[in-house]
Amino acid sequence: MTQPLLTVLMTVYNDDGYLPTAIESILSQTYSNFKFLILDDCSTDDSPRRVESYRDPRIELVRLPKNVGQTAALNIGLKRACTPWIARMDADDYSAPGRFEEQMKALERFPDVRCVGTAVWEFRDDPRIVEGIVKRPESADEIRQAALLGRGLIHGSIVIGREALLDVGGYDERYRYASDRELFIRFLKKYRAINLSEALLGIRRHPGQDSFSKQAADEYIDIFLRLLAGGDYSGAEQEILRDGLSYSYLFRANYFRSRGEYADWMKDILYSFRASPPRAIRTLGGQALRGISGKAKWN
Repeated sequence: MTQPLLTVLMTVYNDDGYLPTAIESILSQTYSNFKFLILDDCSTDDSPRRVESYRDPRIELVRLPKNVGQTAALNIGLKRACTPWIARMDADDYSAPGRFEEQMKALERFPDVRCVGTAVWEFRDDPRIVEGIVKRPESADEIRQAALLGRGLIHGSIVIGREALLDVGGYDERYRYASDRELFIRFLKKYRAINLSEALLGIRRHPGQDSFSKQAADEYIDIFLRLLAGGDYSGAEQEILRDGLSYSYLFRANYFRSRGEYADWMKDILYSFRASPPRAIRTLGGQALRGISGKAKWN
């Protein structure tokens, strides 16, 4: 076997119930010449022993001595890896058998590209039961613009150049929920990415996922404010960023409303209008038609 070009990077924290599906989907890839680096972030369940039950020599388990969170764990893994390419994989997801083969072929076809993502499908318990397909733009220019609103690449689907990722500083450990979105904005200012149209990753939906929490909204607001303050974007791009900032304020406003914290709710409504009146009007109008439930989805 030749020297691997790819490291599959997975972080684990109390994912024992989901790990077999994720790990076995990686070990069953048609592209087999990779390393599988798994970082256990100080799990308190049987996750480490579950990983150790697999005797595949491609697996390397690193047990972190204390819980550092996924963002910091990814940076640890990124520095530990030594292959030119890094594939992301979450511990509760599922990779289609041909995922890495198709992504590595794409990198050969497009030598100027440093990141290849894919479309994904959503599932709950069985990855064979598709509940929805999520696609992203395919061209580099469209991806760069869409990334300003977090819609350029799906983090768990990517194969990305390790040196390029290190060159832009890796993951920003200030962010727990939005580190991937913030990373892609930085990465795509310097490097090109494409998405494959085929859904090659299954994303599991299950209770307890908190990607759309108040803490996530706080992080998105911070990112948008910093980007707008930096002045590095065109007028059209600033409009996109203000749109995202406005929507993030409205999302957090719904959180405050659901808790009866009406002073903070009103502040965020006003901040939303200040950031982008058209976005605030569109979103609030849509909520009025549906009835405000206190919940929202990032669109």
